[in-house]
Amino acid sequence: MRGSSLWIVSNIAACDFKLTWKERSVIFWIFLMPIAFMLFFGVSFRGSGGSTPRAKLTVENQDGGFLSSELLEALRKESISLVDSLAEGENPVRTLVIPPEFTKKVLSRERTTLVIRREEGVSQEASEAVSVAVLRSLIRIVSGLIELEGEALEQGDRRFTTTGSTLSGSLWELGGGNGAFMDSIHVELDSLQTREPLVTVSSTMAGRAQELPSGFRGSVPGSLVMFVLMSMVFGGIGITQERVSGILKRLGMTPASRIDVLLGKLLGRMGVAFIQIAVLLLAGRFLFGVSLGSSPFALVALMVVFTFCTGGFSILFGSLFRTPEHMEGIAVITTLVMAALGGCWWPIEMVGKPFQILALVFPTGWAMNGLHKLISFGLGTAAILPHLAVLAAFGLVFLLVGARKLKWTA
Repeated sequence: MRGSSLWIVSNIAACDFKLTWKERSVIFWIFLMPIAFMLFFGVSFRGSGGSTPRAKLTVENQDGGFLSSELLEALRKESISLVDSLAEGENPVRTLVIPPEFTKKVLSRERTTLVIRREEGVSQEASEAVSVAVLRSLIRIVSGLIELEGEALEQGDRRFTTTGSTLSGSLWELGGGNGAFMDSIHVELDSLQTREPLVTVSSTMAGRAQELPSGFRGSVPGSLVMFVLMSMVFGGIGITQERVSGILKRLGMTPASRIDVLLGKLLGRMGVAFIQIAVLLLAGRFLFGVSLGSSPFALVALMVVFTFCTGGFSILFGSLFRTPEHMEGIAVITTLVMAALGGCWWPIEMVGKPFQILALVFPTGWAMNGLHKLISFGLGTAAILPHLAVLAAFGLVFLLVGARKLKWTA
């Protein structure tokens, strides 16, 4: 680029940059409103990620024996919320019914049935978690009882006999229902339940865990992308206003070429976007505690390419409409549709595969996916190389089409 052209481009960019900040409402829409959105949506959806809410289980205990108490004690060690009592007017979500004579039947080695009663419409996953918790607790108790039976058999008690692989007799028969004997079994079982397990299972992720970005991890990048896009699109209204007022026509009569004007407009808008992005990222980091990832270079590169893309879209938008009035309503709708379908309002992983593919039709989808890879999943530059290429291609196409469509006069 010749020295004179560089001077022209820089002056147009500086002029556009300064004019942007003269609007009193700019601070509100560029900085305050995005931060308010981050706060609102971050607080609203913070329960959907991080720690998973525990499934609630109410117990209807119809048994007066010690095994039902052992079962409840074991359930309290599981990852569920055992509800001891319901508030007035509160309905149980799901209820474990322990039948009468549960203790006697289990000690007698007779079949008995536990019932988990659940209300219509409750979470299927939570109900399955409760079922697994009940099963695990039963296994611990029954394995303890089997160990006590084995000890009685080893001691040669005649009330326990084996025929082949069949065991005759039971702990209930051994004690004859005697209260003192049942108390001793209870104490021994308690001792078995509290000892260190002989075998433990360790479960870890095979690779990098990727939870759905929620809370502020979702609201910070989502609000950033949506409001940068909105600022850029509404910046395109300035081009339409300049065309209507005759400013572009006068620029066309100066030594500035069409490409000089377009580059100056683009750089001026990108300068505004850089400041907006820097403020919003710092707000996300220091106000809401969101990590900015482990690769600052990758984050900066993604934001630079995204501002180029949205800057090109701004010029394209400004070149398509004859008057600012025609443009304003469509600008709002366009921004909201691109934000929603691009995953700015909720994690795109929550919707079906067709919508995940549709998100990649829009620059917002690529920007959000790239930000989540850097901020939420801790990946580096290599993971976002396709995003950089696609966003740059979007921006180039927007800029070329906008340059072709832009007219100096209304």
